[in-house]
Amino acid sequence: MSTYDFDRFVDRRAINAAKWGVPEGIIPMSVADTEFLSPPEIAEAIRERAAVASYGYSCMAQADYDAVLEWIATHQGQRVPREHLLSTPGVLYTMRVVMYALTKPGDQVIVQTPLHTPSIGSAGLRQRVPVKNHLKRLPDGSYTFDLDDLERCFRNGARVLMMCAPNNPTGRVWTMEELSGVAEVVKKYDAWIVSDEIHRDIVYHGHKHIPIATLPGMEERAITVFSPSKTFNMGGFHIGSAIIADPKLRSEVKQGFYEYGHACGRPPVLCIAAQTAAYRHGAGWLEELLEYLDGNISLALEYLEGTPLTAGRPDGTFLLWVDCESLGMNTEELMSFMREKAHILPDPGHYYDTSEIQHYKGLQHHFRLNIAMPRPILEQAMDNLRNAVLAL
Repeated sequence: MSTYDFDRFVDRRAINAAKWGVPEGIIPMSVADTEFLSPPEIAEAIRERAAVASYGYSCMAQADYDAVLEWIATHQGQRVPREHLLSTPGVLYTMRVVMYALTKPGDQVIVQTPLHTPSIGSAGLRQRVPVKNHLKRLPDGSYTFDLDDLERCFRNGARVLMMCAPNNPTGRVWTMEELSGVAEVVKKYDAWIVSDEIHRDIVYHGHKHIPIATLPGMEERAITVFSPSKTFNMGGFHIGSAIIADPKLRSEVKQGFYEYGHACGRPPVLCIAAQTAAYRHGAGWLEELLEYLDGNISLALEYLEGTPLTAGRPDGTFLLWVDCESLGMNTEELMSFMREKAHILPDPGHYYDTSEIQHYKGLQHHFRLNIAMPRPILEQAMDNLRNAVLAL
């Protein structure tokens, strides 16, 4: 019997949720946060800390660091010394600061598309040069690494790979064999990996997230970046963690944050309380969430059966990467169809291949759906989509 009510709908328009700034009647399936209430222990911890009514500068206590370290040891098998762990203001900020520390203007940074849009954009900031290492699409529609092309990128001078594990938007959870292949190429060229592992807790039965930093010879070459935001629907809290084993790089990253006005280990006071409560008390909630999300994926895939749309079952994340090439629609046509006929708002596929998202007007091959919502709402959304597509 479920302890938590994931079917409960919360009107997030009333709290100005970014995703819900859409016209009435449209179901947003774009921004990668969820429509579920976070574990109640998080709200309780925030209320308890707020009741003290003293909100001056605060620091992460040893107990707060221990909560993070124990969580990643238990859930990902990643055991690291306390000094390797940095508290950060979130994944994207950290990836950028690490990238700036590892590169200089003119350096090439590898991104593996399809990939989360801001990560592609980050690789081109401050005169860095993004280089695409496209994931290889397999006959069954899933994706894997193109190691030959990755080696070409490093051979041509790239020094850093920005990796996403699990991958957003495809939902792939990389296997040990796949990660070992990447690790060997990185070691061969004496390069670095910045690994975005923000979805690391959202992994389904039969799959296992393996931090690439845990592979032989990779501890100091791979920087692991993560946060509780996707796991516990905490995107509004700007807090996360980075694992950096190399002491020189760790010092440079701390300095980089300091130059932006952020001191590692001193996040906003209520963020500390929320994160610690999540990692201390959220395991049971997460277990039920994963079961619920797995059911949502089954429902969504069932609604796509018998339509021109296809999608593989994701290994992790709460995202579906839907192949819509058969519709033959360009960007404007697809998004107009989704709004006016299907009454949903997905992310168009070109968001995951370029940072110039406003300029692409060509054929859309995919779109991304966020299925992390109460099942009755998801059923309505998928029914809308199915009926609209079959009416074409």
